[in-house]
Amino acid sequence: MKRWFITLYAAALAAAFVFAALMLARPAVPLLAPLGLLVAAAAPLGFFGWLFAAGSPRTDRHPILVSSIAGLGAVLSAAAVYRYGEAWNPYLAAGIAVLVGWMVYVRWYSVQRETPDAPVPGQPLPAFSLETSDGETIESSALAGRPAVLVLYRGSWCPLCTAQIKELAAAWREVGRDATLWFISNQGLAQTRALARRFDLPGAFLRDPDGAATKTLGLHAPGATPAGLELLGFPADAAVPTVIVIDAEGIVRFIEVADNYRLRPDPQVYLPYLRPVSAGD
Repeated sequence: MKRWFITLYAAALAAAFVFAALMLARPAVPLLAPLGLLVAAAAPLGFFGWLFAAGSPRTDRHPILVSSIAGLGAVLSAAAVYRYGEAWNPYLAAGIAVLVGWMVYVRWYSVQRETPDAPVPGQPLPAFSLETSDGETIESSALAGRPAVLVLYRGSWCPLCTAQIKELAAAWREVGRDATLWFISNQGLAQTRALARRFDLPGAFLRDPDGAATKTLGLHAPGATPAGLELLGFPADAAVPTVIVIDAEGIVRFIEVADNYRLRPDPQVYLPYLRPVSAGD
């Protein structure tokens, strides 16, 4: 259901913005009516554009500024109805719909499902299999002997995921080659290879083609990919965005499962867990 919501909401925002902009040019239409709808739609549209352009791996949990601007747009539409009559109610209804859709996005769409079966610090990482960019199978046992960071991401279509990888790439230079780095998603081989070429990292970009690994880890997210992206080769399901740090013995030392897909941990929070655990820890 979420995958259809985000696709339809984005399309509705674009349609509302274009319609309002066109109506502003019509002298028979009171300025307040289309202006209110334009402002209401521009706020979330601008936020989504910022996600792609800014390259930030995290946002505020509730972007108050966006909510405030969208709410102002709805108020302007209401003022048009109050001043010019009920004939302009459709603009008010559209403005309210945009605002409600935004609140649904913030409070429902952004929230990730609970993961009670996810790995727990202090326990061994469950065994699983993945696929390399060459199409060969690799077992999680290949991680043995070195600490490792595993980043489960939704796909290269997700701007927060690529921003997270970019941020980790910058921080990874401080770690050196004493640890293993795996990036894991179930997207197609072509997309995985393209993402690997995009980032100059010593880590491996690996595929979980049928979602078996994320299911084993309790981090599978059915229907997490926006509807329509399957036309570009992205599967409907994805992983819940997660960072896992294990030690050389395969014991989980850190895990953060995103309870909100717009909130990714700072590498400075989890990279220190790559250090050997002292006897007092």
